[in-house]
Amino acid sequence: MSEVKKFLCYEEQIEHLKSVGLTIEEDSVAKEILSKVNYYRLINAYSLGLYSSRNPEDRYIEGVTFYQLYDLYQFDSELRQVLSVLLENFEILFRTKLAYYIGEKYGALGYLSPEIFKNDEYHTQFLEDLEREKTHQSKSPIIEHHNEHYEGQLPIWVLVEIASFGMISKMYSNLNDEDQKNLAKEFNVKAYYLKNWLRSFVEIRNVCAHYGRLYNKVLTFPPPLFRDMNFDNTRVFSVLYILTRFADDKLWLRQVLKLKVSFEEHKSVELHKVGFPEDWEKLWS
Repeated sequence: MSEVKKFLCYEEQIEHLKSVGLTIEEDSVAKEILSKVNYYRLINAYSLGLYSSRNPEDRYIEGVTFYQLYDLYQFDSELRQVLSVLLENFEILFRTKLAYYIGEKYGALGYLSPEIFKNDEYHTQFLEDLEREKTHQSKSPIIEHHNEHYEGQLPIWVLVEIASFGMISKMYSNLNDEDQKNLAKEFNVKAYYLKNWLRSFVEIRNVCAHYGRLYNKVLTFPPPLFRDMNFDNTRVFSVLYILTRFADDKLWLRQVLKLKVSFEEHKSVELHKVGFPEDWEKLWS
């Protein structure tokens, strides 16, 4: 077992960064930033691709500056905010349509029936996850009300408000093929696309929820694209572009304008590291 690295104070962190070739023009500014943004979050995350080799113990490429890393960090924060707005819009829409569809076709507690799902094991796991979530939220007025008056049974329109987006996504993916197809029609796509897009959305949502790094991130679940979507599906732009399909004109336009401003302000950003084509703005024109 390797020895855990020793603690470094701010001044020592700065000296270490200088020793591996990072240009720091003002120590006091760097110290102030490091006192607000954890070293590991800032340096380790946004140095990727800026070392002279794949070994992070090696030196930085000549000319890389501390401000450059902080600039990428700031851009990433703004990118997460844009995506969070679009994800919220889609997630609420999806929860609403899923609840209405199942409630109308199978009733308030239809989701309890394994007959409407393809895999019994996955269905059982979903119900177990739901019970854990109910326990976790046991003090919420929603759960207390249904425990007191309905023996803890939640109608589908309540379930979709307390279950995680990941749980909801898995629930859809386990529905029988006919129901997946019918629900996908509500979004004007085939079930194949919706099911896989949901996985990508959940991945990005989790990153945003934990303030993780989107810049230079390769997606674990790249979303399948239509033939006319001629861009990289392994980077975050693909998810952003798909999400705008479900937003009204005012909403997606506001987010696109925010991104334009962000790119103009943060000169350290390389478009390809977030999957943006050079002419990305024209895709919405």
